Amino acid sequence: MTPRPASILMMIVGLMMVVVTFWGTAHYIFPFYPHTYPFAWYGLVLFLDGLLWWRWNEGLILKRPREFAVLLFWSAVFWFFFELWNLVLQDWYFVGVPPEGLWPHIEAYLDFATVLPGMFLVYRLLCHLKIPVRVKTEFSLKDWTQKAFLGIGILMLILPLVFPDYFFPFVWGAFAFLLEPLCARFGARSLLMDGKNGEWTTLVRLLLAGIICGGYWELCNFWSLEKWVYTVPFFSEGKLFEMPYLGFLGFPPFCVQCFVMTNALYLLRGGRHWDPRAPRPCFLNRGPDRREAARTIHRAAYALIIVLGLFLSEWSYAKMKIHTVDSHSESLKQILQDISPYDAGKLTREGWRYPEQVLNEWEKARETIGMSFRKRIRQRLELVSLLNMGAANARLLESAGINSREKLGGQKAEVLFPELTRLNQSLRLRNKPLLKRRVVAWINAARRRSAFY
Repeated sequence: MTPRPASILMMIVGLMMVVVTFWGTAHYIFPFYPHTYPFAWYGLVLFLDGLLWWRWNEGLILKRPREFAVLLFWSAVFWFFFELWNLVLQDWYFVGVPPEGLWPHIEAYLDFATVLPGMFLVYRLLCHLKIPVRVKTEFSLKDWTQKAFLGIGILMLILPLVFPDYFFPFVWGAFAFLLEPLCARFGARSLLMDGKNGEWTTLVRLLLAGIICGGYWELCNFWSLEKWVYTVPFFSEGKLFEMPYLGFLGFPPFCVQCFVMTNALYLLRGGRHWDPRAPRPCFLNRGPDRREAARTIHRAAYALIIVLGLFLSEWSYAKMKIHTVDSHSESLKQILQDISPYDAGKLTREGWRYPEQVLNEWEKARETIGMSFRKRIRQRLELVSLLNMGAANARLLESAGINSREKLGGQKAEVLFPELTRLNQSLRLRNKPLLKRRVVAWINAARRRSAFY
């Protein structure tokens, strides 16, 4: 095999993107610190695609750019769809988001577009590495399983809507059960058909790809200014990075679900698939006239789904801005304007840009700040940088007499939440209702001392 210069270049550039991103994040360098996730993930996608092309003559970005673009598009649409679910579940929210405008709108699509390519490239790497070699058992699924899957899928969709606090995990597997019978019936790639033959290798590799990608997602998220924070019920006190320990169990079925959803869409694309080894849909085996009629129907249905997907994505983004985004990135002047704008300006001119950066270099930064303001500025920056809650939330806590992480860590949400709600009604520091789960997240974060707890 002759190495392809383009694939080697992709690997080098991708790996450099990942390394530079984490280095830049560690040193609070723009744009890497505020936008760790997209740089780290597109770097990984570029590296994996180059590796697959170089080693196994398989790739998407340059070899099959159309399929890569399709994956990017549907990846964003899928995740915007799950953001709509989160309006009911309230299991996560976003902080440190850029101020409103065109760029955060575009960045949301760019961020969400990495989900499918990232997972599927890791899955294909596991396939080529034969990890695991093969998983085949005597046990196989029976014919009645298809109907059972439909019933289970419908139930898994309904229960999180009715009882979100108890059945929220079902969201990450519902569509796998709901759409697998459709894939099996019409000849798409089907895990259900594999299961009927006692073949579980693809399923296990997808589960592994999910947990690998989940770990990388959380690694990228934890260190970034712009990030998501989980507020799932019952499991909020023990976390690795920002994810509750048990929450990592959701990544494997999520990967399987995305695989199934993509395979179902493939039926409407006339047999075009990101994986060239995917089987032909049943309608392509019909006679010429019936095949062409089926193609026409499928094209119309696919075009309709694209329009619907774009509409849902834009609707989801509008709802996210209102309900899911809790804070925006702010300058030091905005954060400290009610304490000492003069000192904030001095810090900025000396090269400090972010609260966490100032705190990390406090011994040097404090010499720039007037003595009478040092304590208040440090306390404000400590609160603001806690889960990147922002200045409005920090001021709200201060109005309740909580001006340090230590005081916040000693609070009980049952007492603090109603007090903050009452204060916000009079002070109007937040332009959105405060949620108890987010107050719980603040308190737990104030007690936290590392990425593991």
